[in-house]
Amino acid sequence: MNYSELSTKFRKFFELPSSPVAVRILSDATEQKTSTSPMRFCEMVRRSAVYGESFVFGVEELTCTSAELALGFTEPTYGEVYPRIKPANTKLVSVSPLEKTEKKPDVVVVIGTPRKIMRVSTILSQLHEKQPVEVKFKGEFAVCGECTAIPFMEKKVNLSLLCNGARMFSGYRDDEIVMGFPLDDFIRIAESTEEKEITSALCGCIMDDIPAGAVAAIEKIGFGKGTDQFFGRFGNEIVRLYTPKEKDGKITSLTLYVPVKFKDNETASKVNEKAKELLEKPLLHRVRDNWVDIALPLDLGETLNRASMRGEKFEAIVRGGIDTILKEVEKVKRKTAL
Repeated sequence: MNYSELSTKFRKFFELPSSPVAVRILSDATEQKTSTSPMRFCEMVRRSAVYGESFVFGVEELTCTSAELALGFTEPTYGEVYPRIKPANTKLVSVSPLEKTEKKPDVVVVIGTPRKIMRVSTILSQLHEKQPVEVKFKGEFAVCGECTAIPFMEKKVNLSLLCNGARMFSGYRDDEIVMGFPLDDFIRIAESTEEKEITSALCGCIMDDIPAGAVAAIEKIGFGKGTDQFFGRFGNEIVRLYTPKEKDGKITSLTLYVPVKFKDNETASKVNEKAKELLEKPLLHRVRDNWVDIALPLDLGETLNRASMRGEKFEAIVRGGIDTILKEVEKVKRKTAL
């Protein structure tokens, strides 16, 4: 596994200014500790994310008793403590930017604003059949417990609003929250952010499955009906309209799609790379031989059948999307001087 590529893909898609952080829980002391003054675990995580620092430490290098318990260095003396890694067999913990790690992490920790973490949660829910993302937090044992111990022990993604110690002593800003991932979940999210997303968006529905009223509303805008898509000329482009189905069979979004042809595969690949800088979410793109596919998903907020009954409102949504994708296609052509 190339963790550097994985980190880059995740950061670019979710527009994260800091690195995902790889955390390894070590039950032996075979690795060399880094020379560091004692500090909080949550501070190490933030310094790793923001400044690219790496740490390998034991219990002696921790200044927070909560982290000693949560990370499995010590057993609680009075009663049970949750969340924590148990049994307490931890000898060392490694913390490093994901792109710098060569060894398999146990947990990946991500710092972001609520808006960016919201986007992560949306993708996570889609990967789990649109089930709600269930999290546990209480404002204590935040980065060490809620975002490390829970993903490590329960193999579940978890969210933390942080704790007083993290915000007061470890440099976390008021607009930052933290999410912890078991490695497998992090990989699934990172790998779903490109090809799978646009492929899903361009998965059409057989026309016979679409209510007649919805077909008529789409045709009224200027589209003709194909086998699994609608198509129409708008300006200088042929725009295709797809009606992707959810797993429950409902259609709650549309996808506008414009394929742009180039002289050869190499040119198309270069344009697709440039499109990463030019196109912003929710626009999608991919290279396909000597073509670059550009797509724009349109969330209807309800089923297509109901949305298409809303007349001018439905037409405004689709026409607004057409205007947007045509402008973006023109921008890609202009900026790439083709």
